[in-house]
Amino acid sequence: MAQQGFDLNAIMRQAQELQRNFEENKARLKQETATAQVGGGMVSATVNGEKVVTEIKISPELVQEGDVNAIEDLVVSAVNAANAEIDKKISSNMSNFAGNALGGLAGLGGGNMGNIGDLIGKFLGGSKA
Repeated sequence: MAQQGFDLNAIMRQAQELQRNFEENKARLKQETATAQVGGGMVSATVNGEKVVTEIKISPELVQEGDVNAIEDLVVSAVNAANAEIDKKISSNMSNFAGNALGGLAGLGGGNMGNIGDLIGKFLGGSKA
């Protein structure tokens, strides 16, 4: 027996829209970049949203000093810092996306569904206490 206000077609449309929005958001995240500088700006690294290093810059003065170990350490530090920065951007973006997506579920069923807890309860065959 169908519950009044429960519209499975609306849920399916919302799920498809959510999937489409997720894929669009994922594509946008791939275009994000983060750059980190270390060693007083002598080395910088840029990574994209897929965590691929897209650019390394090393100051000519650092190269002239010829300390290969220092250069290697600074490059590693710069890449790690850039990856940490892109992680923050991705995490923030996904948190916002999830919040917006879950907030949209409350409106399913023409306003008769209540909040997400009610939706889950109806899906599981019970009701929210």
